[in-house]
Amino acid sequence: MSIRIAALLLAPVAFATITSPAQAEEFEGPFIGVAAGYSRDEVGPSLGDGLALANEIDQDAAYFQLFAGYDYAIASKVRLGVEAALGVGADDELRLADAAGSLELDPEYTFEVTGRAGYLINDKALVYVRGGYQNSRVEATLTEVGQTTLRDKDNADGWLAGGGLEYAFGNNLRSRIEYRYSDLGSDGADWDRHQVLAGVLWNF
Repeated sequence: MSIRIAALLLAPVAFATITSPAQAEEFEGPFIGVAAGYSRDEVGPSLGDGLALANEIDQDAAYFQLFAGYDYAIASKVRLGVEAALGVGADDELRLADAAGSLELDPEYTFEVTGRAGYLINDKALVYVRGGYQNSRVEATLTEVGQTTLRDKDNADGWLAGGGLEYAFGNNLRSRIEYRYSDLGSDGADWDRHQVLAGVLWNF
């Protein structure tokens, strides 16, 4: 009888021991995900290398992203992580035209590597900030009246900073929403990017 009583008394403790790791694993370990949202590019007047536009050009577009990363628990409520992402825009070409010709800048794809720091405001919600490196592969097309059309590809790169909120639906599925700002003018160009993205990710 005493063995049975002891087993009954220890059962809640054993259950808590079994379930605690699952709770602690939220917002920890590797993850993959997808995101989509709004992106705005603002370019000019400077294009770098001594080139300049008469006016700034801008473009609003839809943006889609695949990402993967890893979160570390450095305290009960503090998380540090690293993340890599690849993104593409839809109808995101920037165009400028006048009587002398036209210029088109087409960001073909973007990759980034960032770090982030987060704080658990409760068991299910994490607020975070991020920062790191972003690079866009861009095709430039210059057409001058009476001249041959010129095309070239180059990289616009620089730094990224942002912040957001993640919410956990159990131990594996999470959602996020975040704002990000990028300065892609490392070569002297004026290129600013603003994005608001929402995503889902799988923690495994």
